[in-house]
Amino acid sequence: MNKFHLLVAAFCLSGVSCNQESYKQDFSTPGTNRISFSCTAEKSDGSLSVWDSDSQIGLFCEQTGTSNQKLTIAAAAAGSETALFYTDLEWRSGRHRFALYTPYNESNTSTIIRGTLPTTYAQTGSSADYLDRYNLTYGVVETEPTAVNTPVTVAMKSMLTPVEIHIQSAKYTSGWTVEQVTVEAPANQVLAGEYTFDLATEAHEFTGEKASKVTINLPSLPMSEEGVDAYLLTTAGEAASTPCTFEITIAHEEEGNLLLRGTHTLGAATELSVDSFESTVIGDEAIDLSKLNGRNETANCYIASQPGVTYKFPATVMGNGYTTPAVPGYTTNDGMAPGITPTRLDPKSAQVLWQTAPDLVSNIKLRNGYVYFTLNGEAGGGTLTAGNAVIAVYSGAGATGEILWSWHIWVTDADLDARLQTWTVHADAAQYTSYRDPQLMDRNLGALTTAEFSESGTNESHGLHYQWGRKDPFIGADNSGSQSRVAAPTYDSQNKELGAMTSASSFSSAAAWTHVAQKLSRSDIAKYPMAFVAGADNHFWMEETAHDLWGLPISGIETNDLGHKTIYDPCPPGYRVMNPYAMSGVTSAMAGGALKNLTHRVLNASTYRDDQTGLQVYCDEARTTIARLPAGGLVYYEKADNFFPFDRTGTYGYYWTTTMMSSGNSFQACRMHFDWNNFVSIEKAYASYGHNVRCEKIK
Repeated sequence: MNKFHLLVAAFCLSGVSCNQESYKQDFSTPGTNRISFSCTAEKSDGSLSVWDSDSQIGLFCEQTGTSNQKLTIAAAAAGSETALFYTDLEWRSGRHRFALYTPYNESNTSTIIRGTLPTTYAQTGSSADYLDRYNLTYGVVETEPTAVNTPVTVAMKSMLTPVEIHIQSAKYTSGWTVEQVTVEAPANQVLAGEYTFDLATEAHEFTGEKASKVTINLPSLPMSEEGVDAYLLTTAGEAASTPCTFEITIAHEEEGNLLLRGTHTLGAATELSVDSFESTVIGDEAIDLSKLNGRNETANCYIASQPGVTYKFPATVMGNGYTTPAVPGYTTNDGMAPGITPTRLDPKSAQVLWQTAPDLVSNIKLRNGYVYFTLNGEAGGGTLTAGNAVIAVYSGAGATGEILWSWHIWVTDADLDARLQTWTVHADAAQYTSYRDPQLMDRNLGALTTAEFSESGTNESHGLHYQWGRKDPFIGADNSGSQSRVAAPTYDSQNKELGAMTSASSFSSAAAWTHVAQKLSRSDIAKYPMAFVAGADNHFWMEETAHDLWGLPISGIETNDLGHKTIYDPCPPGYRVMNPYAMSGVTSAMAGGALKNLTHRVLNASTYRDDQTGLQVYCDEARTTIARLPAGGLVYYEKADNFFPFDRTGTYGYYWTTTMMSSGNSFQACRMHFDWNNFVSIEKAYASYGHNVRCEKIK
């Protein structure tokens, strides 16, 4: 879907930066002779918004030399309809002209707003509130300096106005849901496209990519006698007034899908009685992610790549559905491999738990044992926003009850199968055919690029973090710096930004990142996918120290056995977590050693930390293929203030393998690790750490 991007704003005066510092005061009164604002903001439906605690506005004022300055709401004003914003700007003599807007966009450079009215909307509920994220709210005020400590009152209003499409039926009310509404106007009537809007004059004009057809994807709204409402936006109240073609897609669990087609005038309030519309039976056109690329396999992660397309995957299967048999006699040194027996899931609803961008995936629905979702962007060649999301299914209707299972949706258009890299294992392992020539992805699980920070300006090559043996991904560091300790932003099902990870005393299935100082029972292993579980005592996050969670309890290489993928493996169909010897051939010693003493296949041992490119190695003996290993750092299971929750981003790399390792009377999980001085391909680590994963193609 096209996001409502603002490229707006004000006067970049000589000597004034367009990226000025944000003022984030939490005091209850402004400073003496300082400019402050008391703002109300009109929503798309005309009511007033309630300001969130993270609300930000942009400010432009020629008299004070201010260009697109970011102001953050005063803490005391959060949760009310009137927000206070304080600045350190002093009043100057004469009249001041202030232009304010929200949502804030740091790229704004003039008062001419360039935006896009989308051709595809993702409605998240039954009200028009969701339109606010596509809209611009602004206010322009001229005033003399106010009395000391008196804020300037600003009534901000919406630039775009909603059109309500009310769908009524007496025929399709029993078990029918409305899935999609498409409106097509005459070719000369613009409903979407690029436009400009002048904050100073309030003049607007469509300038490019003009479209007369828009689509509203709905979250399976039940048809009732009261009807169903769908909403879209128009510019400056100019609702259309000519006949348009409407296509309404409705669905029924037993009777399938229907396309209802008819003609009606589009107005600010459009009443559609669809019983008289022409009806056509349509098939299920969703792409089944468990049957792509010649595979017939379920998994805990699915890759979705086509913008605007609807996908589905089985909602009744735990992971790959594989029964892991117990390993007889595996009880020495406190080891346990009791086996894993999946059961059939019986969910009643589905919902996005978290996503890395608003509307990354939308229109989540549960139907006939499948979870459906629609990818962002426009079908048929639109631009895809890459990212990661997790969709959960619940024991109750309306995303209530317990989370029964959840799946990671990796949104990327990279052809990962075509980018596989074949690694040469160490000579000591080469005689064992199961381990020989492993094929690994060219990037970490969840990564959106292979380019490191010095090239991309992002940490998106790091991918996601996992506790050993768990299927659930945890978000990594944001893009504020190559060594950031701040979590990347994530958003809930209503596109509200989720907060940072916080400590919690107990587990919760709510959409919130938590660090819980307890352990999970085996029966609860899937219930809390956003809880990072502390591993006190033996540093294992589960009460039962099961060592077969990823299918290879302990690797005796002479057994020539890789084990198998389990229901808790986090990799997509056709892949599993890499085996413990996959990267062993990089160094002369099987377990690795100091980089400065190794000349085998390490390319940039002396520079990677300085130039922020991560470690680069030849993954094959012939030195023809370069593998890039970003230093994604780790998530700690401890709660010490100096490294909670992220640490070592940009300097250390940690990668889990499938197995456990024993030493003396204890077991720990097996990982690969590198830093500026070492490459250790096989070493022990506590299973409760959050490390990256590199997936291996299943032979």
